[in-house]
Amino acid sequence: MTREVDPPLTLYIHLPFCIRKCPYCDFHSLPDRLGDESAYVARLIVELRHWRGFFAQDTRLLHAIFFGGGTPSLLQASSIGSILEAVRLTWPLEPGCEITLEANPESCQREKMAVWREAGINRVSLGIQALDDQRLRLLGRPHDRAGALEAARGLLESGFTHLNADLIYATPGQSLDSWRGELREAVGLGLGHLSCYALTLEEGTPFQARHAAGRMVLPDEALSLAFFGFTRHFLAEHGYEPYEISNFARAGQACRHNGNYWAYGDYLGIGSGAHGKWSDGAGVTWRWANPADLSVYLRESFATPERLSAREAGMECVMMGLRTRVGVERARYRGVTGVDLVEACGARVMGLVEAGLLEVDGERVRVTEVGVSRLDGIVERLVG
Repeated sequence: MTREVDPPLTLYIHLPFCIRKCPYCDFHSLPDRLGDESAYVARLIVELRHWRGFFAQDTRLLHAIFFGGGTPSLLQASSIGSILEAVRLTWPLEPGCEITLEANPESCQREKMAVWREAGINRVSLGIQALDDQRLRLLGRPHDRAGALEAARGLLESGFTHLNADLIYATPGQSLDSWRGELREAVGLGLGHLSCYALTLEEGTPFQARHAAGRMVLPDEALSLAFFGFTRHFLAEHGYEPYEISNFARAGQACRHNGNYWAYGDYLGIGSGAHGKWSDGAGVTWRWANPADLSVYLRESFATPERLSAREAGMECVMMGLRTRVGVERARYRGVTGVDLVEACGARVMGLVEAGLLEVDGERVRVTEVGVSRLDGIVERLVG
């Protein structure tokens, strides 16, 4: 079995440092550990060289680079430059490679912005989360509405033409009217990309504990669906394509790294808690995950890739692809499983098509607009 199309290759760099951990967050993030910054940057560079040697036969150029966290903007701007310099010396980049940095308003000073641009950052994803001070306090964010607006305007004035803002909706006590006002203000900033997520209660977070104790009430299912539908409709009316279930972009502004992830492309993941995925020319998919423990990451050997079965790879390909407007690429599915998705899941696919939840053509399988709000159930029927 050989892959029909070489998927793009991107690089994810995890920077776990943050000011404080938000009560809804279950990402690998570490408050008050910036004293480890220099050692961590040095270790990232060692790991990058490790994977270059491990995948020495891979001739693909990097399609995109993404600094995630944590709060990458919290690091010294010179650290970001050092990492990117090492990347360029280690792995070739495509011309015009998209390089994204996640940033929070409180660590988004203009002097840093200038250094980021000089280092090659050409896209910033800003963790605004809300444009309402009461909701920001509820979410435990270290910035206020004024700080969020100042950071967004500063980035635009500094010449960043590709800019995303993260927003969270369906929080306790929130109304559709107030959410409309926040979205209108976000759109008015002129950003090219918005990521809008419903608040979810992740296991082990303070929000999950509060909810379990009856001290936090979320919107009911009907209101949550109303938030979801309104968000898609409002942003579409203002020129933002819902190219993924929670991501909306104006023309040419979709995130390349995340798009490659959803399309089941390949990505190198470096840093504490980072994950990677790579496919070889024989159609075999490999995965690895570094331990989400800074001390372990700094002193022990890096993760060893493990081979996924064709069924595991196929399930991941479907789960990722159906989140997007374009859907699952049938050629990509064949490349990781050796069979065609429609042929392998014929009765289930056709049942969902007849129910108006899926669309199928010779190239792709995608969720209809009616099916978007029922995505979890559709995925379960296909791969469960």
